Amino acid sequence: MSGTIAVTPDKRWSAQGWLFDWTLESLARDLSDETARQHLREIVDENIGWLGLADLPPAARAEAFDKITTRLVQEADTDLPGTLPNRPAVLDLLRDLARMAAEARGS
Repeated sequence: MSGTIAVTPDKRWSAQGWLFDWTLESLARDLSDETARQHLREIVDENIGWLGLADLPPAARAEAFDKITTRLVQEADTDLPGTLPNRPAVLDLLRDLARMAAEARGS
């Protein structure tokens, strides 16, 4: 199973289900909006496999973009086990998400 984040309606990032879930759980930890945090956790718990960033409230969307573009890859590098198979490719995939988000924000 895989999951997809629609960074914008025409820019989508897809990953294996476990990495999609890890990404949403990481984002949820940093959101100040409790409803948005619950929404992300529900997506993971229910195996929905889809997050449209545009569906988040504006403040939560801004926080998610900030986390993705500035801290997500570093957090993954710290948190994911060194023995993870294809670890460099996993980090590259997260870098792709960060680039997509930065481009979407015009950074």
